[in-house]
Formats: sequence, structure tokens, C-alpha cells
Amino acid sequence: MLVTSNAGLVFLLSGVFLLSQESSSLKSMMIKVPTAVRTGDTVTLKCEYDLEGVLLYSIKWYWNEEEFYRFIPKESPPYQAFPVKSVNINVDLSKSGENDVVLREVQRQLTGNYKCEVSADGPLFHTEDMTSHMTVVDLPHGDPMMNIRDTKVEIGKEVNVECSLSGSHPVANITWFINNKEVKDNSDFITIYPTQTELDNALDLLTSRSKVTILTNKSHFIQGVMVIRCDATIYNLYKGTAENFIRDDSPKLAQVLGSTLSQSQLDPTFESGSSARWTSSVSNVTLFFCLLSSILKVVLR
Repeated sequence: MLVTSNAGLVFLLSGVFLLSQESSSLKSMMIKVPTAVRTGDTVTLKCEYDLEGVLLYSIKWYWNEEEFYRFIPKESPPYQAFPVKSVNINVDLSKSGENDVVLREVQRQLTGNYKCEVSADGPLFHTEDMTSHMTVVDLPHGDPMMNIRDTKVEIGKEVNVECSLSGSHPVANITWFINNKEVKDNSDFITIYPTQTELDNALDLLTSRSKVTILTNKSHFIQGVMVIRCDATIYNLYKGTAENFIRDDSPKLAQVLGSTLSQSQLDPTFESGSSARWTSSVSNVTLFFCLLSSILKVVLR
């Protein structure tokens, strides 16, 4: 009975030792996958780990759970690439290895989840994996366009402005600025409408449109001018800007005062014409009284 108990204890301790060895054989795993890259870029995916002295059995890379690359040191050659359904993953085997896998000329279809799976060698073959997402971006070929109905407006009137960017995938993020200050939230004076997205079926590219309505007040103008700008961004790969000016067209003080002046004060021709007519009237009255005086003299004789 004592021998059996001791054997059981040894077996139990051996199991605990093996479990502790398994849990510590793979630590500090980390993968480095770019968040976003351009269409046509060459991309390096990295998988780092610490086996703590245990030999590596294999490294496998997956795109959306489909294996496309593996590295097994015991095989010859140790690296191998695999085709996946519906997309072309161009692995540069000459530059890929134990920690890195290099993809050439990536296309938008390769947007997805990339998983690295690391397995330690036997007898435990402890395995860990990590996943990260990468977006492949089709960038636009130009800057955003701004459309303003009226570039002159009286204070208190509305201004409608639209900003659009075409030819990208995914859509751009559009941000508005007035006098170089970002318009973050809707207010009583400014309304930013939800961005509209349009698909070009022929090119399979997107157009993003953002519209803002501004109920103008004095604070929107600096020396009679409002500078309005829209920035379009796609990750950290693209930034384009469109800018325009809106001028205060409110009636000025001189114009208001001028409208209250009489025509004679503003129109010299009016004043000279009036004087001429007055002089003519006085002459006619004088002539009338002279004739009347002559007639009376004759009658009174």
C-alpha cells in the first residue's frame, strides 16, 4: 500500500511539473500587423515570442482562418506558402522566415484578420495564437471638392456647404473647420448632417459626402470673412483639404445713413434743376405784377 501511494504521488508531481513546464514554455507572444496599408504595398507581418529554451515546432499564418504560410524548422525547406480561396496572397518566400512573413503587392481583397499560431516542440507541443486586423486601402487621386451656393451672405442668413471625396475604399472621414477651429458638435447655429456614401459599381469605389448648414452670426466672421474648410482623411495614409471663403454682405453703416439722405443732398443735378425752376417762377411772378401795375395806372387816369 505504501509503495502504491508513493507511486501515485510521484505520478501526480510529474503531472504538475509537466503542466508548469507547458504553461511557461511560451511567453511574451506578440504580433505586429499594420492597421492599414496602401494597395500595391509590400507588407511585413511579424510574430514574436519567447519559448524559454524549448525548441520551436512550427509557425503558421492564417488569413481569415485559412492557412497561407508555415515555417517548420525540421522540414526542408522549412517554409511553405499555400493558396487560399478567392484571393491571391503573394508571399515572398525569399524574405520570409521564422519571425517574418512578407506579402508583395497586396490588394484590397486582402483586408481581413491575420493570425499567427506558434507551437513549441514536443512532448507538449504547447500552442498559442494571436490575431490582428489589416485594411488594404484604395486611395483617391485628388483632393476633396467643396460646393457653396452663396459666397456672400448677410449675417443671420443660412449658408449650406457640401464637401465630397470620390474614388476611395473605404470611405474617407470628413471633418469641418471654421476659421481654423474644428466644428465638433452640432449647435444652435451649426448642423452637420450624417455623411452620405455612394458606390461606383463600375470601379467598386466609394464617394463620401458631408453637408453642413451654418446660421451665420458675427462670431463666424473675422474682418468680414469666414474661412470654411473640410479635411478628408483615411487612416494615416491620406489627407486632403478643400477651403473657401464666405464674405459678410450685410448692409454697412454708411449705406444705411445714405439711404436716409434727401435726393438733393446726394444728386447735384437735382439741386441745380430745382434752383433753375425756382428762379424761373420768381421771374414770371415779377413780370405779372409789372403788367398789373401798368394796367392799374391806365384805369385810374
